[in-house]
Amino acid sequence: MKKMVFAALAVLVFGFTNAQDEVKATSEVKFGAKGGINLANIVGDDAGDANMFVGFNAGFFVEIPVTDKLTIQPEILYSAQGSKSEGPLNIEGDIYDVKATLKMNYINVPVMFKYQVTDKFSLEAGPYVGFLVRAKVKAEVSGFGSATEDAKDLFKSTDFGLGLGMNYEFSDVIFANARYQAGLTEIGDSEAGGNSVKNSVFQIGLGFRF
Repeated sequence: MKKMVFAALAVLVFGFTNAQDEVKATSEVKFGAKGGINLANIVGDDAGDANMFVGFNAGFFVEIPVTDKLTIQPEILYSAQGSKSEGPLNIEGDIYDVKATLKMNYINVPVMFKYQVTDKFSLEAGPYVGFLVRAKVKAEVSGFGSATEDAKDLFKSTDFGLGLGMNYEFSDVIFANARYQAGLTEIGDSEAGGNSVKNSVFQIGLGFRF
């Protein structure tokens, strides 16, 4: 009987020790850096024939485990966004070909909720707030050359939206990320109108845990 009791106690102690180790493992906060390509555009009633602008994003993140499957991931990212457009422009009866590029640089702060579907695959969703750092428009007019103008006053200083994405783990250190970032608020802030536009960004990149 004593042997059976001691054996049972040994099993309980061993199981409790393993459970503690698992809790410690799941409660480990991790830090990392990430970066990638932005396939950006502006959308909305006043976006016209806006086309895709290729930019980039780079920054840092923190992984805060909540359960074995759920992690909260705050981030801070520098994000180059915008759009391109091309078409004819009527100036005093004369038609000119115009190419315009809108470049907007944001500091975005997403808070993603990441759910681990399998060991290597996870889904994520969460809100973000963006702070406009700079906005410029470069226009190339046939026969007149090109010019770049500051356009920050035409846009609101903040942006708010929702991110949806997925992650694939190559290892405990490196993972791939794909995310769609949809602006929920209009970003235009011009007295001349044309304010009904929102940010739309598809991101592809890599993350590295320290």
